[in-house]
Amino acid sequence: MTALPAHRASGRSVGVDVTWFFTIAIALCFALSVPMVFRLVPADLYNLITPILQLTPLLAAIIMWLVRRPGPFRDTFATGWQGAPKWIGVGVGLIAAIAAIQTTIAVASGIWPLNPIDEILAASVWIIPVFVMQSVFATGEEFGWRGWLATRAASWGFWRLALVSGLVWIVWHLPVLAVIGDRPFWDIVIYFAGMLPWAPLLLALRWRSGSVWPAVLTHGAINSIRVFLLQSVPNATDHLLIEMIGWVLTLAAAAWLMRKGGAMAVHRR
Repeated sequence: MTALPAHRASGRSVGVDVTWFFTIAIALCFALSVPMVFRLVPADLYNLITPILQLTPLLAAIIMWLVRRPGPFRDTFATGWQGAPKWIGVGVGLIAAIAAIQTTIAVASGIWPLNPIDEILAASVWIIPVFVMQSVFATGEEFGWRGWLATRAASWGFWRLALVSGLVWIVWHLPVLAVIGDRPFWDIVIYFAGMLPWAPLLLALRWRSGSVWPAVLTHGAINSIRVFLLQSVPNATDHLLIEMIGWVLTLAAAAWLMRKGGAMAVHRR
């Protein structure tokens, strides 16, 4: 494992490439979501459209890679597995621990009651299948945001890249408004704000491991293990305090992973 060398291109060139990547990813996502946003297809098809939308960051990254050819696909997208299993365990473990802490606090304080045991056990059967499915779906996103982007914009430094990519990630998610239904304005704000802390955590896993795969599987855990612990174990309702606890713990986990700082790790084999 060695430090990632500084890209020979200028800072302006990096900014141009990143701007194009953001633009293409958002434009593709918005264009492909038109049938869903304008109710041109039955709601039953939304679950088929959403995985296609998740591929748009990968498509944008491949376009940029083909145009710029900065290096081999494996290096640019950080697809190596060396050292990845350890960081996958760290990422998935952090997701489970944070969600478990949130649920424990909510149940212990009487904010949320527990669901019946038989319902919890019935839902637990689906944890692994859903985790695998969500990890597969997350590949398109992570190969873009934490694959190509993390390599191309490594010179920005960790926290700047985490903030910028997190904000754009929220914009990219805006078509979700078409499927989350009629909800109060502040619930929607909280929903989107909750995405921002995940960007530093996922990027930290990529940064420390030198591989995109810990981010992929941790993203899958966010959409499966975390959902089980927060929605299937308790009878949960929207609660700002519990959400904020999750945000703080997620940011703290990212800061803990990056406590040694330094350059992004990269694996050559």
